[in-house]
Amino acid sequence: MSKTPQKALAEFIRIAPVDQRLNPAVLMSGSFKLELFDDAFFSQAAIHLPDTISRASSKRKAEYFCGRYLAALALRHYGVEHFDVLADDKRCPQWPKGFIGSISHTDDFAACALAPSSELSALGIDCQAILSPAKAEKLWLKIIDRDEFNIIAASSFELNYGLSLCFSAKESIYKALYPFIRKFFGFSAAKLCAINPEQQYLEFDFAPELAAPLGIKQTLKVYYRNGSERILSYLSLTPQQFYSATI
Repeated sequence: MSKTPQKALAEFIRIAPVDQRLNPAVLMSGSFKLELFDDAFFSQAAIHLPDTISRASSKRKAEYFCGRYLAALALRHYGVEHFDVLADDKRCPQWPKGFIGSISHTDDFAACALAPSSELSALGIDCQAILSPAKAEKLWLKIIDRDEFNIIAASSFELNYGLSLCFSAKESIYKALYPFIRKFFGFSAAKLCAINPEQQYLEFDFAPELAAPLGIKQTLKVYYRNGSERILSYLSLTPQQFYSATI
C-alpha cells in the first residue's frame, strides 16, 4: 500500500511541540530525514519554491523546505495563514507586517523563531552541530582570537564545545543584526567577553562602530540550549534595547 502524501511528509519531518521558552518568541523545530525528501512536499504544504531553489541540490531544497514549513507553522500559531516567506536581494527572509523571525538549519534539524515586532525588534537564531575536537583545533583561529580562547579555556567547556557555542552565538548575532546593518561583518565584530553556563548565555562586546548607529548597547547577551549533538543559540532585542528600530 502506498503512503498518503500526509504520511510521507510526517515521516520526512518530525515536528516538535510549540516551544514558548524563548518568550516573547515562539520556536518551531523539527528533525528531518534527507533521504525521504520529495519535491512534491512544496505543493502539498503550499510552500513557494523559488526558481533558484528548484535548481539546487536535493539537500538544499530539503533544508529550504523545512525552514519555510516551520515558518508557516509558526505564523499559523499567531493566526497567519497562506503567507509566503520570501527572501530579499540579500537573502533575508521577509516576514509579514507585524512580525519578526529567524530561520536556521543544520544537518538533519531545522528551526524557526517568530515574535510580534511590537515585542521584539531584532531576532536571530542559529543551530549548529558540535564540532569534533580535531576540527575545533583546526578552525578556532578563524572564529575567535586568543582572548576569546582563554575565556573558553577558563570555563568548564572543552574547546570543541565552547568553540561550537561561540560560533553559533556569533551567527545568531549576525542573523539578528544584518537586516539593519545591511553589510557583511565578520566574527571579529562580536568578541566573547563572558560565559554563564548556569543561566546558559554568552556575552559579547559588539563593535561600537556597528552598534552605535543602531542605538543598541555594545554588550550583547546570546542565550543557548545544549544537546548531545547540536547547539541552538538565539539573540533577541526588545524595542527598549533597540532604540532606532523602525519595524
